[in-house]
Parts: sequence; C-alpha cells; structure tokens
Amino acid sequence: MNSLKRIFFTLKAQLDDVADDFENHEAVAGVAIKELETYQGKTRIHQHRLQEMIQQFESKLVDLNNQAETWSARAVKSKDQDEAKALECVKRLLQVQKQIKAIEPELAKAKEQFGQCHQDLTDIQAQLHALYTQKEVLSARQNRIQLQSSLRTEQINPVNGAQAIFKRWEQSVIGAELTGTIPPIKDSFADEFVQEESALELKMLLAELATKQAAE
Repeated sequence: MNSLKRIFFTLKAQLDDVADDFENHEAVAGVAIKELETYQGKTRIHQHRLQEMIQQFESKLVDLNNQAETWSARAVKSKDQDEAKALECVKRLLQVQKQIKAIEPELAKAKEQFGQCHQDLTDIQAQLHALYTQKEVLSARQNRIQLQSSLRTEQINPVNGAQAIFKRWEQSVIGAELTGTIPPIKDSFADEFVQEESALELKMLLAELATKQAAE
C-alpha cells in the first residue's frame, strides 16, 4: 500500500509539472507503466519466495510426522523394559507434535498469500495490457489533432485521468500486504508441582499408547 501511494504521489507531482505541456503526457504515461511493471516484477519475486517457503514447510511436516510415528513406537516398545526411557520417548513425541501444530498454520498462511499474489499478477497483467493500448491510442490522437498550443484543460485533464488509472490499480493490489509471523509466547513457569503433573501426564499418555497399539 505504501509503495502504491508513493508511486501515485510521484506521478501526480510529475503531472502537476507538465499539466500544461501536452507533448510530455506520453512520457509521463510511460513512467506510470514502468512503475507498474516494476511492481509486477517484485510481486513475482515474492510469489517465488512463497513457493519455496511452502515447499520447505511441507517437507518439514513430512519429516515431523515421521518422527512422531517413530517416537510413538519407541515409547510403546520401551514401556515394559525401561519406563524412564519410554517416558522420555513420550516427551519427544509431544515436542514433535508441538512443532507440527506451530508449522501447520504458517503453511496455511503461506498458501493463502501465494494465492493472493497469483490473483494480483493476473490483475496487474490485465491493467498493463489496457494501459499499453490506451497509451498507443492517445499517442496517435495527440499526433493527429496537434493540440500542443490549444489544449483546453477543462476538456482533457491528465491529472484526473492518472488518478483514475491508479485508483483501479490500487483496488487490484490492496490485499497484497504481508503479515509478519507472531512468535509463540514461552511460559517459563516450571516449579516442582508442574513437573510432577507433567510426569503423571506422560505416564498416562504412555499407557494410552500401549493400549492403542495392543488393540491394533
């Protein structure tokens, strides 16, 4: 949004300087198109980065799910032979499950932003096509009717025309802002009672895993 506003005000300032010079309109329109092409390039780069991020998240989730299955099996296998080892396996399982729960929403966000980028690129391409065509048409009209000295600003107002172009552009890219990842809140409270409750919970989970595997 800030980039879009900066582009608009830059172009508006340029138009204010040349509002009475008909011959410069084509150059200003070319600058407007160039700015939009630059924004298109940046959007493509961001989409590529999102694609790489999605692949990394998906790969990490596959690995974590495999780890979860491994620790679950190890916990059950060690239950009767070494309970302390089995409880440590359950603890590792819970740590892996916590990582999975943290990554899954980030993967969903990345996919949503990737979809937004795809739609933005489609809209930008359509706008560029329209601007290319309009620029050529207006350039031909300008050369044909030769209004350099007789332009009447009340009939043709390039400032209003540029504002209309950027208003449509802003509507097509307004949803492209990124949101930062909010780090999880860490709880440092861990006294003797909490440790005892955690140990009891691990034993209960171990028993549940053993019962589940026995039933299978």
